[in-house]
Amino acid sequence: MRKVLVNSLLVFALLTLYSCKNKELTPVNNVDITPGSNAMGTTGTPFDASTQTLISQGDFKNGGRYSTSGTAKLYRKGTTYTLVFEAFKTDQGPDLRVYLSEDTGARNFIELVELENSGNFYLTLPNNAKVDERMFVLVWCKRFSALFGSAELKASGQM
Repeated sequence: MRKVLVNSLLVFALLTLYSCKNKELTPVNNVDITPGSNAMGTTGTPFDASTQTLISQGDFKNGGRYSTSGTAKLYRKGTTYTLVFEAFKTDQGPDLRVYLSEDTGARNFIELVELENSGNFYLTLPNNAKVDERMFVLVWCKRFSALFGSAELKASGQM
């Protein structure tokens, strides 16, 4: 009985490690997102950083065996927060999501969107984002609870 349980756990672990690998992300036009320039967001509306205040930013780091790179920047305009992805790239997976979380373990997270893009793009955050508490942007495989990558958002002066 114990041998069956150990073998079952081993098979489950192997499936978890190798299953998040099949959804191809759609590249977005790679346009610089610097003050005064534009990039296309998920709605197709240009993002103009010159009208926003940069609050925090962080570089993506790999999550375990998966590769993720690029930069996440958090902008504010009034009471609206926008999360900008620059030169973003990650390994393919079947159920990738973008989370905003308190840590890299997805503690107290909110799901922002199912990930469909690479390159430069942006997301307007919901009013309940609590950006002062959730300082990590996660690329997360929801189906297998696997971290693909993370960016810790730090105040602009702390970079």
